[in-house]
Amino acid sequence: MKKIITFCALAFLGANANAQLKDVTVTLQPTVSYNWFDNNTAIEDGVMYGGRVGFGFGEAIELRGVYEKSADLKNTVDGFDFFSDDFVSNFDSRNVDIERIGGEFKANIPTRGTFVPYITLGAGVQKLTVDIAAIDAPTNEQKSEQIYANVGLGTQIKLGNRLFLNLEAKNTIFNMDPASVLFQEGQDQSDIEDWLNNNDNSRMYNWSVLAGLQLYLGGRSPEEFSDLDRAYYNKFSGGLGGFKLIVEPAGSYVNFDNDTNLADSYFLGGRVGFDLNQYVGVRGFYYQATRNEEISTDWDDMAMYGGEFIAKLNVSRGLVPYINLGGGYLNVYEGSYIGKDGINGASSGYFAKGGLGLNIPLGRNVEVFGDANMLFTSDRANDDLENTIAPSELKEHTMYTVGVRFQLGKRADNTDEILQDRIDERVEDRTQEYQDRIDELESELSDAYKNNDTKKAVAIIEEKKDLERKKDGSQEMQTTSKSKEKVKESKVVMTPKELEDLIEKVIQGVDEESRKPQTVEDRMDRLERLLLEINTGSYQQNLTPLRQQDASQKILDKLNELDKKIERNTDRINNLGDNLQNQNQNQDKTVVIAPGQQATTAPPMNQPSETTVITDQNGNTVFQSDNANEGVATGWVVNEGMSIFTGAVFADEVSMIIGIRGNYAFTNSPFKFMPDIYLAPGKNTGFGINANVVIPFDVNAGIILQPYVGLGLGYNDAVGESSFSPNLVLGTSFNLLGGKLFADYTAHNFIDIHRISVGYKLNFQ
Repeated sequence: MKKIITFCALAFLGANANAQLKDVTVTLQPTVSYNWFDNNTAIEDGVMYGGRVGFGFGEAIELRGVYEKSADLKNTVDGFDFFSDDFVSNFDSRNVDIERIGGEFKANIPTRGTFVPYITLGAGVQKLTVDIAAIDAPTNEQKSEQIYANVGLGTQIKLGNRLFLNLEAKNTIFNMDPASVLFQEGQDQSDIEDWLNNNDNSRMYNWSVLAGLQLYLGGRSPEEFSDLDRAYYNKFSGGLGGFKLIVEPAGSYVNFDNDTNLADSYFLGGRVGFDLNQYVGVRGFYYQATRNEEISTDWDDMAMYGGEFIAKLNVSRGLVPYINLGGGYLNVYEGSYIGKDGINGASSGYFAKGGLGLNIPLGRNVEVFGDANMLFTSDRANDDLENTIAPSELKEHTMYTVGVRFQLGKRADNTDEILQDRIDERVEDRTQEYQDRIDELESELSDAYKNNDTKKAVAIIEEKKDLERKKDGSQEMQTTSKSKEKVKESKVVMTPKELEDLIEKVIQGVDEESRKPQTVEDRMDRLERLLLEINTGSYQQNLTPLRQQDASQKILDKLNELDKKIERNTDRINNLGDNLQNQNQNQDKTVVIAPGQQATTAPPMNQPSETTVITDQNGNTVFQSDNANEGVATGWVVNEGMSIFTGAVFADEVSMIIGIRGNYAFTNSPFKFMPDIYLAPGKNTGFGINANVVIPFDVNAGIILQPYVGLGLGYNDAVGESSFSPNLVLGTSFNLLGGKLFADYTAHNFIDIHRISVGYKLNFQ
């Protein structure tokens, strides 16, 4: 038992969070169970083993056949107070063999969690075999059969891609005659007869716990299906997806059991219902019998109606076999129905049915179908059906049905839209790849400028320009652009002197543009294009190597100068936030920084505050911060974000706490306002609401460490103490990952309640 518990624990800890597989699958499962038999069965508790074989229809539904057999069970009279001491002492315990053969419906709840709960409903035939021979006499086996039904609740745990551990509890119900187990030849039966006379209830309840390893063959796990996979799957699986309304006009022929007075008949009617997905559906049906075993509208005084469950064994466009299970009521009109051989009257009653069928599609919305079913009814009256014991009490009838199926549902062929979405995603991914490579090249290009490496700079600029063309346009646009460039290059014919003048004009123009509202990047782009022309274009043909090197060097010097300017501005932007935190000036100033430009200071304003504004190359504001404090100012209060925290509160008792805290600053003041609320879960759940004001202190310790102290007021009801009182706060915080990690101690009513809190402050967004 210890090994079993250890194995189950390891399986639980290693379980992957998934339900079973999609599509139609074949399921195989060996099982073992421990059974607590009803005391009135006179059977000892013990083990049964067996297996299940069946089909899975998507993630939720399974149908399977079940076989179980007992292992070394015996009959017993232990625990009975009714029997005499003489009967008990002379009772010879014998083996009891139990076999169960049946079917089972399993409904999984695909939670995608560690536990995948499910329920089961099953029914079948139980066979009991007991040796009733007298002591020392030859074996004389007595056999009996009972109809059983059961219901179970379990959970499924994934051990591998196709292997699951099932754990479930089940209750099996059946009717039986206990004498079939206790009777022995040569023994006085008077005690048994007296006991049976005083225990006329023959219903038995058999509780059990079961474990089994379930293997799935075929199908695919849900995570293996992409949106595009599902789209093409639905497109070639009938063309309709999801919830569908089904209308099925149909006709049936029923061959009734010869032991009844029901005459074989044709029935006309149909079914209406829903397909919940590609695999399973539910139907309600109604059929009216016709007279004289003929297809006509001359209706007979008999009808059947009920419901059934449909499970398809594949979803392809073609022949689709299916299983159906259901039941209903056979209504024979009392007093007017004429049965076989002209005999008046027959019994109405409930029936169960099950069978196989075949769908043949004629189009997206139309199919023809046919199925064959076995119908089971009982001779017992409707109010006595629950006392049915043996299968021999059931009457078997055969039902054949054909019809036309009309399907009304959402068209599943959305492959074009999903394919376009997938293409768009690929384009976005490729664009990002281009941008990442361009960023890398810009860093390498900066190094080439510093090292005056013309050859490397030209190679990098060529690759960078090519990537920018691919990023900004289609291949056709790229081809057109390249063609235009080649035409332009073929027409350029300049003398060396004209080219030198051109270079001087470009460099002079770049300097002049520094006073115009254009970015450094734009000016560098002009210089890079000129550098390419000199080293790879038609200009190269008109230059000696010495003149080419000299011209390239002039351009590189200017590019290096502009590149350094960008670096200086980037450093200013990066350091600006830190500088503002350490400044406490009494005059207003507005710092405006645009890409490629130096920081500038606006004239002082009237109120003592500081505003930092960073703009993009179009002049749009991309960042704004007031008073050098992170956050957004609203009047004279600055919301600096929310904090979450945990910790402990203690007095005579100790309890864990969880809570949230607000953080507010005030313009022109070092004080901060920190209201908070917390819960203290436990045996007696507590809580606290507090409002504290603290003042932080700057400390130079290599990291941005900021201790603080403060006072406040609050109501706290926790760990056996309750008070509305002042608070004393001591704590510290430091920057971490864009926010602030903090730890503090709060004394509520100074000494009555103590609280230690550790948390993280999220910056205001």
